[in-house]
Amino acid sequence: MNHLRLVSVSLIIVSTFCLFSCENDLKKVAILTAPDQTPLLVEENANIVYSDSGRTKLKLFAPIIESFGGNDPIDSFKRGMKIDFYDDSLHVISHVSANKGVMHDNKNKQLMEADNDVVVVNKKGEQLNTEQLFWDETKHKIYTNKFVKITTATQILMGDGMQSNEDFTDYKITNITGSVMINNSKKE
Repeated sequence: MNHLRLVSVSLIIVSTFCLFSCENDLKKVAILTAPDQTPLLVEENANIVYSDSGRTKLKLFAPIIESFGGNDPIDSFKRGMKIDFYDDSLHVISHVSANKGVMHDNKNKQLMEADNDVVVVNKKGEQLNTEQLFWDETKHKIYTNKFVKITTATQILMGDGMQSNEDFTDYKITNITGSVMINNSKKE
């Protein structure tokens, strides 16, 4: 009987030890497999020029860029960004600014997300205001499903989403919610 009691107590101690050691191991595994929140590269007061075939396509300005690796590498613009897009003659054809942004850059996805007070101005001076905008670099499209306000020389258009080419010259509002004509005649 004493021997049976000793075996039972030993099994309880071993089981308890295994239970607690598994819990600690699971915590360690969770820590080791968690996505790394440390950027691989941090650049302050960034002024980056992107070119293709020797031609400047865009210039990006950001107070800070944090680059993260992994399966979905990103560049984070947590303090905002400004981007100027250029034509082949180095004339600015559009401008984008936002208080925050993220650029996904991997083989399957080249997508930029701009958030918080997003403003796009095209070469005609037309202005888009929204809270979120996506730029799909591979499809050469910009789009949003958030509220948009587009101001042209003659009207203000409002809607619940928009799609456009990337230089914001050919756009379509998804669901127009309002339109206001602008009177440009001056009274004397």
